[in-house]
Amino acid sequence: MKNTFVFSFLSIILVMTLSCKDPERKKTIFRNYLKNKEWIVNEGGLIIPDGGKIYSMSPRDTALIFNFHGVTFLDEEKFKSYDAWQCGNDCFTEIHGRYYFTEANQIKMEVDSITRSEFCNAPTQTFKPPKVMSFNLLKEGKQLKLKRK
Repeated sequence: MKNTFVFSFLSIILVMTLSCKDPERKKTIFRNYLKNKEWIVNEGGLIIPDGGKIYSMSPRDTALIFNFHGVTFLDEEKFKSYDAWQCGNDCFTEIHGRYYFTEANQIKMEVDSITRSEFCNAPTQTFKPPKVMSFNLLKEGKQLKLKRK
């Protein structure tokens, strides 16, 4: 009887502990065609929580290009949005976060931090919980559009 009581008590504690954990994001079954790709943002600027409604993007090729906003989907879940400018602008911004597909043509992007180079005179912003952005993905030939939901 005593063992049953102890087992029941420990089971209840275990269930309570596990139910209080933050729910982990489930792996999606949707094909990730963004992974390891770099894009130049033609319209919309930096991909940030309070940014544009539509981002029009082209694949970044190996050509040397100056003065652009870009986004790189680093792996299956991390991204970096950044700007790159020629000499004369020494203030550079990078947005770091994670992304995941919610549907075949929809993604959520969670912004963890915004960092600026030392010449911007602005501290790094860290978001806990992360800032969440939701987008529909529209393919137009080689172009890709992120349309904010």
